[in-house]
Amino acid sequence: MANDKVADDEGASPAERVSGACRDDNPDILEEVLTEMEQAKKSNEEIAKFFNGVTDPLGNHALHICAMHGSYHAADFLFDIEFFECDPKTRIEKETPLHLAARYANDTSRYNSVRDAVTMIEMMCEAGCDPRVTNKRGETPARLPDMIPEEVRKALKQAEYLLNEGLADNNNESDEEGNSASDSE
Repeated sequence: MANDKVADDEGASPAERVSGACRDDNPDILEEVLTEMEQAKKSNEEIAKFFNGVTDPLGNHALHICAMHGSYHAADFLFDIEFFECDPKTRIEKETPLHLAARYANDTSRYNSVRDAVTMIEMMCEAGCDPRVTNKRGETPARLPDMIPEEVRKALKQAEYLLNEGLADNNNESDEEGNSASDSE
């Protein structure tokens, strides 16, 4: 795995495998890529740099891909990677994964998309995603003009409130020695 962009024996590069795993909610593939990197003696920083650098052709990072597809298990896996970036922005719209998770709730082709979006948003905020980050139009995820369901707005506004009041920081003090994704800034 000297070059993360080079295809492996099966034809897909590690970055393509991660992108596909995020799209398909397949944490097993993410685990395989992580194990290969660890076996290649990559440092935690190198591993995080690789996973943080995975993007699709539209500039969506791995966590954006998870949010767009409701890939809860893949996102949960990514948050366990030390130094993983929680709030990357897309190349064009400068949106965070929380923006895309909020929009996921509008996907009427998916059963339970509202409930799944709320669950994803709650997990993302617990892992360190900041619901106060704005896109290029100055909109936070809770203030998107789209038809975001009220349950989704409520979850985002509650996370904003906790961060603004400093309550989220108090909850994180009981976490272990800072190995969470919320320390990745």
